[in-house]
Amino acid sequence: MKKYHISRLLFMVLLAVVTLSVISCKDDEVGMGTPQITAVRSCDPAKADSTFTKAGPGSLIAVIGNNLSDVQKAFINDQQVYFNPTMNTDHSVIIQIPSEDDGLILTAFDSSLKDEIRLETSHGTAVYAFKITAPWPSIQRIQGTYPRKGGDILNVYGLNLVDIERVYISDVSAELLDSTEWETIGGNQIDVQNYEAVVTDHHRNAKTNAFETTSQLKVTLPDVSFGKGVLVVQCATGSTYIPFSVLPGVPVLVGINTDFPVPGELVTITGREFIQVESVSFGGIVVPASQLTVSEEEDQISFVMPKAPEKGSEPMLTVTTPGGSASLRFCDYSTLLTNFDGDAIDNGWSPNCDYVELEDEDEPPYSADGIYAHMFVGAEGQQWWGKMIYFRKDWDGNKFSLPSFDIIPADASTDDVYLAMEVFNNNSDYNNGVFTGYLRYFLQADSEDAAENENQYDNFEWVDYPNTFTNPMKVLADIDNNAPVGKWYRHVLPISAFGKYKGKTYQDLVADGINQFRIQSINQGTARGRIDVCFDNVRIIYVKK
Repeated sequence: MKKYHISRLLFMVLLAVVTLSVISCKDDEVGMGTPQITAVRSCDPAKADSTFTKAGPGSLIAVIGNNLSDVQKAFINDQQVYFNPTMNTDHSVIIQIPSEDDGLILTAFDSSLKDEIRLETSHGTAVYAFKITAPWPSIQRIQGTYPRKGGDILNVYGLNLVDIERVYISDVSAELLDSTEWETIGGNQIDVQNYEAVVTDHHRNAKTNAFETTSQLKVTLPDVSFGKGVLVVQCATGSTYIPFSVLPGVPVLVGINTDFPVPGELVTITGREFIQVESVSFGGIVVPASQLTVSEEEDQISFVMPKAPEKGSEPMLTVTTPGGSASLRFCDYSTLLTNFDGDAIDNGWSPNCDYVELEDEDEPPYSADGIYAHMFVGAEGQQWWGKMIYFRKDWDGNKFSLPSFDIIPADASTDDVYLAMEVFNNNSDYNNGVFTGYLRYFLQADSEDAAENENQYDNFEWVDYPNTFTNPMKVLADIDNNAPVGKWYRHVLPISAFGKYKGKTYQDLVADGINQFRIQSINQGTARGRIDVCFDNVRIIYVKK
């Protein structure tokens, strides 16, 4: 059993606790009568005048009572715990409640144990009802059909939904509770009479190393007379709540894995209130519910991109549910530098990528829209000038059109502004730990711009040719620095990777403009490797992470 050192300061705290308990006995009054526990106090001097009947693991408590001298053993939850016998008086015992790390088992997870403190003395035993509480509860989501009525079943998912004392619905809004300090939730309340725990998985979190309980409650709704409020689960530790409504809330769109996918690419929208989703629509294209996959948590919607919307259509994607609709920017042609369909000019430098249409190649099923760039090298090695995509706006020297400031804020950091493109990596040897091939990116403001090194980024750190980006990313990385194989996805590179724009804003990029861009395969090492990558929809985007 772990022992705890009690300092002289703690001894002074004990004296204060004893004084506050208004116990003053003469020497001849200290005897061996029946032991009795009358209260539990905190050893924090600021809280020593208050008593309580529950505490969390690890708390230091003063057990107050009468005839408590000569304690032989102390028990919490029927488990023997350490106490310092030198601090044991006739009227108090100081105990450090063990933690779960020390091996303490909570009654929430073993119903055979008792919620009590038990002191065994040489002259009898004292027992006091006392609760050791589990970690703080939280509700992550609730799931059920709409509209909601009495008798319907809701599944409530969360953490540490144990030692439940009460479940109820209040008409107080979650927004009010979120923005105020409260001791009781208040409002008109309707008790939930029927609920049961269907999942109680108590375990140690591998990331935080703390104990937690994955929880699921099955709740039978009572008749609710109001349309909105909160569902509350009151546990021994405290109360937690989540918004509740009879009708579904308006969907909230948080993000999307790609803003300009190619046909055949999997699109995933993240957010909440994705309840009974009716459709996803964009540019006159409607993806019905039958072609949508909604996650069990109702926080993701996935679908396969059917086709690209027509140029000139509204660049918005809309999710529609019975609760309403919400939109985000999607397939915005104003963000494109080129999709290789005649909107820009190939410089024609050698060795050049192939620019092909879907029907020109049979394998793999690239499923691109119109023309795309195909970079293929069977076994590239030890060269400084590889295949490339090298485009300019036109031969008149005009710059590419860039998104307006209402799409990308002028003061947006270049850390959040990206050169983006859809890519399909067909089992290239990139990122395998052996092949040293990489991509070289180049942005040129105008044809006379000679500051090449500042406009260039290599996603490989060479000792004799260091790039200007301090943390090189994986080749063909997405925004989370992943590089999938065998599917279309969005590859991005922050504009701040180019030395010229490090620490700058989007306004600086617009002021310079982009006259030409190049993406080039390079392999300065001796290890040869296969490169097979397709590119489409090269663009400038803004993603505030």
